[in-house]
Amino acid sequence: MSAFFDTLVNADRMATLAINDFDSAFTDAVMPVLSNRTVMIPLYVILFAYIWYRLGWKKALMILLAVVLSVTAADQFATIIKHWVQRFRPCWDEYMIDNGLNILEKRGGKYGFFSAHAATCAGVATAVLYFFRKWGAGRPERLLATLLVLWVAGVSISRVFVGKHFLGDILVGAIAGIIIAELLCRLIHWVITSFFAKFVD
Repeated sequence: MSAFFDTLVNADRMATLAINDFDSAFTDAVMPVLSNRTVMIPLYVILFAYIWYRLGWKKALMILLAVVLSVTAADQFATIIKHWVQRFRPCWDEYMIDNGLNILEKRGGKYGFFSAHAATCAGVATAVLYFFRKWGAGRPERLLATLLVLWVAGVSISRVFVGKHFLGDILVGAIAGIIIAELLCRLIHWVITSFFAKFVD
């Protein structure tokens, strides 16, 4: 088991270095922007406005509630796991630094497993798409799904580019975010249909 774990860790290191090494003037400028949570705020505003326009304010508020709960739960769970696992971020890992890791942000906290960025972004996308599957249909929603998946992928991979996360950190983070949001959305949808169905009609 130890040998398998070591192989997995080494593969994660190699994959992370390969992605991180694929840098250029363009990626060095764009990736820190994608990693900046403040930059996401206008996107959230636009997304909420679109949901309001498509589904009305009542359903938009329900989706907003699901998003807030999903993001909060994913972020807090990521924090708990980081301090429990205590896996160094690439920017704190001597092996990664010695092998030429490109660091584009301040190193920040030492532990990075798993990525809260990936978890929260995946949680937002999952919550929005869950309720659109329930309440909306058609090409705009397929386009929305594509854009959200691309956004999650862009934000997640940016964390590898800036040197803050291993590839494994973001893959596990995205999966955790999806599971957390899916479970919360199922619960919220059950509560809505059981007790507040008239409110959202």
